[in-house]
Amino acid sequence: VICFYWLNQDELELALKESHRRLVVLDFFAEWCGPCKKAIPEFHKIGEDYPEVLCCKVNVDEVENAGEEYNITGMPTFIAFRDGKRIDEVVGGRTELVRKMIEKYK
Repeated sequence: VICFYWLNQDELELALKESHRRLVVLDFFAEWCGPCKKAIPEFHKIGEDYPEVLCCKVNVDEVENAGEEYNITGMPTFIAFRDGKRIDEVVGGRTELVRKMIEKYK
């Protein structure tokens, strides 16, 4: 399972480069967000269940401008990337929809 917290924009961009090789799902969250905390165990389980998918977490309070740059309007927001492009997203803590999104694009 690969699951990281990014502290800067450069590391986030490295994950997006990885999307040229495989599906990348980023979980945009904040530590103060209740639904984000509730989704943590299931998102980690998703990472275990889909080892071919790079599942990572991005703290919007620590990665400057991440919320604006990725148009995060609610949290958690799970965004799927393929070939460097945003291809789908799930807003809110409904991790069963994240699984469906992964199944669609993996």
